[in-house]
Amino acid sequence: MLYGDNATHFYTSWTTDNFWKTGCFNVRCPGFIQIDKRKIYLGGRVSNISVYGGPIFEIPITLTLDPMTKSWWLSSGQTSIGYFPAALFKNFESASVVGWGGRTRTDVGNTSPEMGSGYFPDRKMTHSCYFRSALIEDESRKIFPPKPDQTSSFSDVTKCYGVIYYGDQGGYLGAVLLFGGPGRVCGD
Repeated sequence: MLYGDNATHFYTSWTTDNFWKTGCFNVRCPGFIQIDKRKIYLGGRVSNISVYGGPIFEIPITLTLDPMTKSWWLSSGQTSIGYFPAALFKNFESASVVGWGGRTRTDVGNTSPEMGSGYFPDRKMTHSCYFRSALIEDESRKIFPPKPDQTSSFSDVTKCYGVIYYGDQGGYLGAVLLFGGPGRVCGD
């Protein structure tokens, strides 16, 4: 286990080759530069956890390209957490693919953990993990929600975890993506 417990943690990771030879979580190796360590720090436990059918807690997250430095800045609300330096990635002055979702991890042969509330997405944001107001920014700095034909959903173990992009729901919700699942015995 990365943190030695079963709690939910705020983390980031990077790789240039899908974690074959490069990549790192948080600041465990050179890469992500964390500038705020008092309000939000990578690896920190998330204390307010939503409950199925009950209270919902949200964390506002943005990842933005600085047009001058070409570094990618991670922020939560008005707090800049840190950045991925431009030198970390070759030719990464723009992104042709953007992803939202979740990740679980267990040792081979062990039961896979729940993701989110442990329920598959079902159009009800009170039932599974979600992203709302999922937006992308193009080269001209225009911000917009991805159209359904611009998206694809991926789960490497569909019997244990699901993901559905519902598109732009308008108003407060904006573009919505729901994901999660019960885990259990998922295979290798």
